[in-house]
Amino acid sequence: MARSNGSGDENQTVQAMELPLKLLPTSHPCTDCGACCRYIAIEIDLPTSFNDWENAFWYLTHRNIALYIDWEGDWFIEFMTTCEHLSDENTCGIYEERPKMCSDFSWDECEKNTKEIAWKYHFSNPDELFDWLREKQPAKYEKYQKSRRKLKEKRSEQRSATPTEDSRPNLPA
Repeated sequence: MARSNGSGDENQTVQAMELPLKLLPTSHPCTDCGACCRYIAIEIDLPTSFNDWENAFWYLTHRNIALYIDWEGDWFIEFMTTCEHLSDENTCGIYEERPKMCSDFSWDECEKNTKEIAWKYHFSNPDELFDWLREKQPAKYEKYQKSRRKLKEKRSEQRSATPTEDSRPNLPA
């Protein structure tokens, strides 16, 4: 944006420089926070099959991954990972070029500012997930456990059927 340089010569202009937002006013609710830039949450399908529950189990065996169910019953996978553009001041280092998702997110809807928890149930590890499933949906839990036992038995049988080093025939090289 061009503006007058204040010298009285209206033909000379100075270009306004666009800089990334580095410091927020101390009264702004986001000052020193940056929480929204420290994770990604992506909606996933409601687990219904054995494979869906196995995928949930698998997700939760990884560091910095969580699952949650929001207040509407939608399921999300949460990756606790910090945006590479979050500055030391907890502001956006690419504010003018930031993704649309970031500009669409409003600080006044943030759970840190509304004091409303974004999720109804949150799972950081497989035990939390399966404790919840056992308590809230016992029939699904039992069905899952039955399939899980069958899978373990199948693996055990396969392991037993696999020849060991000592029992393998010597084949010519």
